[in-house]
Amino acid sequence: MSREIKEIKSKDGYALSLRIYEAQGAKAVVKCIHGMEEHQDRYEPFAEFLQKNGYTVVTADLRGHGRNAPLLSHIADKDGHLRLMEDEECILSFIRENYPGLPVVLFGHSMGTIVARAFLQRHSQSYAKVVLSGYPNPQGVAGVGAALTDVIGLFRGKKGYSSLVDNMVLGGFAKAVPDAESPLDWLSYNRDNRDRYAEDPLCGVRFTLGSYNTLFHLVSQINRPDLYQEVKADLPILLISGVDDPCTGGEQGRKDSVDRLEKAGFTRITRIDLEHMRHEILNEEDREQVYGKILDFLNGEASSQNA
Repeated sequence: MSREIKEIKSKDGYALSLRIYEAQGAKAVVKCIHGMEEHQDRYEPFAEFLQKNGYTVVTADLRGHGRNAPLLSHIADKDGHLRLMEDEECILSFIRENYPGLPVVLFGHSMGTIVARAFLQRHSQSYAKVVLSGYPNPQGVAGVGAALTDVIGLFRGKKGYSSLVDNMVLGGFAKAVPDAESPLDWLSYNRDNRDRYAEDPLCGVRFTLGSYNTLFHLVSQINRPDLYQEVKADLPILLISGVDDPCTGGEQGRKDSVDRLEKAGFTRITRIDLEHMRHEILNEEDREQVYGKILDFLNGEASSQNA
């Protein structure tokens, strides 16, 4: 399968690195937003699958991520949440200019779903469908986290680090897996995937205080259904995750994520919970099942189910 590497500039001049997997006679364009402390190239097998099945795919490294990041895992000194929204606007404009008339699908995984949900607050009319994979459940302490990173940042700088904040955000995930072989077991049951993540120099690099501040601002934002404007009520949204994914907050957390989207005004929400899968469902051993369910949703409509 073929791909094109492209670089575009965001509104502040930041270089956004894109990968484009163009399908002949494409049905739609799928824009992928990856998760925290990883990068777009990990989504190449999924992108090639969609490309083979008639979808052009555009991936991009989030600010502070990927091989071209000025400082790995540092999004911004301040207002990183605003910069990420501007980045998504620029990529959406690029897609519209290069693929006029094609429907656009928004796909996000993990932190990518947080970015996606924040972006949908003003841009839901721009999309034909949305897929949220491994979607974290919004936490009410996000406002405290934003204030905490501001205070610590006064002493250590926004490019500094905090073990306290690391543990606040990620500490519970490793503990959620009984008899874990490593701190990364929560990512997936697939040991090969965990090993590849651990060996990848572009994965697992600690977030700076500036990046955590960005994350907390975004989580605070998606905690508020009232911030959604001009909601496309009939926008089909798929929430898909592993039953054993600690990020989603369990059954109650998954239900809460659906409830928040419904309160925002969305009426066509599908939820699929996958048995014996953890956070990175696209990288589990049975990932073909996941690919297939997402493709079914893109091609038509899926119904809420356990699998």
